[in-house]
Amino acid sequence: MAPHRISPNRLRELREKVQRLVRERLGERLICTRCGAKFSTYSDKCEAPLDERCPGFNVVDRVQMAAEKEVGLC
Repeated sequence: MAPHRISPNRLRELREKVQRLVRERLGERLICTRCGAKFSTYSDKCEAPLDERCPGFNVVDRVQMAAEKEVGLC
């Protein structure tokens, strides 16, 4: 639990754990072959239209779903 919190929020803690797991698992590897984005540069480099799911988004989505299952959010 972070020191700035007054009362524990289990759901928030689990979501933060999922975010940390996603960052750790994707690291600096290439997640999109189309635009050459890594997880840390994905928001700046993604060139896909808003109505299209790009390969990088699919990779992040799969890793996030696995992390959610692991911590018990799904």
